[in-house]
Amino acid sequence: MNWKKIIALLLFLLVLITAIILVDQGEKRKMAVEGILLDFPAAAVEKIELLQTDKRFVFALQDGVWRLTEPLTAKADKVALESILDNFCPLKYDRLVTEAGGDLKNFGLNKPEIELRLFAKDKTRPAHTILLGMKNNLDSSSYAKLAAGGKVVSIASYKRNTLEKDLFAFRDKRFSEFDNLAVTNMTWNYENNDFSFIKKNDQWFMDKPIFSLAQETKVSEILSAASMLEAKSFTAVVSAASRREFGLETPLLTVEFRSATAPKRIAVAKQGERYYALVDGFNEICEIEKDFPEKFANDVSSFREKKVALFYAFDIRELKFKHGTFSFEIRKGADNGWQFIKPVAGKKPSEEKINLLLTALADCEAREFVDNPKPLPEFAIRIAMKAENSANPGQFNDIEMEFAGSEGEIVPARNPALPYSFKVSKEILEKLPQKMEDITEETQNTQVNSK
Repeated sequence: MNWKKIIALLLFLLVLITAIILVDQGEKRKMAVEGILLDFPAAAVEKIELLQTDKRFVFALQDGVWRLTEPLTAKADKVALESILDNFCPLKYDRLVTEAGGDLKNFGLNKPEIELRLFAKDKTRPAHTILLGMKNNLDSSSYAKLAAGGKVVSIASYKRNTLEKDLFAFRDKRFSEFDNLAVTNMTWNYENNDFSFIKKNDQWFMDKPIFSLAQETKVSEILSAASMLEAKSFTAVVSAASRREFGLETPLLTVEFRSATAPKRIAVAKQGERYYALVDGFNEICEIEKDFPEKFANDVSSFREKKVALFYAFDIRELKFKHGTFSFEIRKGADNGWQFIKPVAGKKPSEEKINLLLTALADCEAREFVDNPKPLPEFAIRIAMKAENSANPGQFNDIEMEFAGSEGEIVPARNPALPYSFKVSKEILEKLPQKMEDITEETQNTQVNSK
């Protein structure tokens, strides 16, 4: 082979290597991952404009809360707005399609399908407009570019999904927000049955149709559901005609929650299989799920607290027990151990036995309620306790429980703080001490004799 052929071959190889390098660099640019098209922090955004093919939405940050200002004025869905900011501020792309130039028609960017405009709190900073074109049929990603730039990129489909929502999706669905912890009174009428509840000394009582200690879980469930009531749809603006149309002139349920501030009233009507709600201070009638009115459909007994006395065993600091001639008094000492108030020679309270007794008393529940009991049976067993208030250490609540003898399978029981009595299972008598050995530690002699 002569030297001319060798030189020609070397030149050919050089050109080939250069071409391979250039193509490889181009491919790397095309496959660039997690590049940033727009570096604009979410915290700097104060206003958002979103233009879809046939819709326009405007959102503004007011007093730390995102609100819709167009096409109507309403509170915006917090999650929906945060998703937009998370995905577009900054805007990361999966693939660089072209640095600049090219026909934008190839990407659907000559007539963008979506425009997102971001406005800064700092008025001296420019607004940024992000354009989204057609979708890539292979992976549903979208072509995107900045209105002020030439770079075309591909972004993940989930980013586009945050923008392709309707008006309902962008609205906050909660329309009955209030501080449920501040409520001290609630009343309702469900199918012409009246109920009334009042909070006293951090406990809820049913005042109507009958007086009773109320189940905290039931009350809390209603308060929570009412304060977070969500719309399935925003049906109509409130007017006399819309009230009639959706049955709210004669509602199925009316409920009122009172606190130190203005009361909150909710009316619910049923039309066919659908439920509609109207709330004071909100100018639209909303369709809601049926589970909200169903919370008020229970009978009286389901709202009554079934425990004879409400306390936690570990909060008890003092216990006095009397059954006929047998009695004892104990309290917790500085070491958190149980001690006799009046020393008993050779005896020491058993932590395990006392805890089992307190647990049995705390778990004692009614099988039946006895309202306006007359005459009262003789309550031979009397128990008095002091419970420390866990929310306010150093403050104590007095608790009393009384039990009579068994009547078949049940035992009459009473909490003197309540104007009614209970019938509980006779098993409670088996858990109450009969003698000192039932609450004290076994002595060494007792252990030897038992062996």
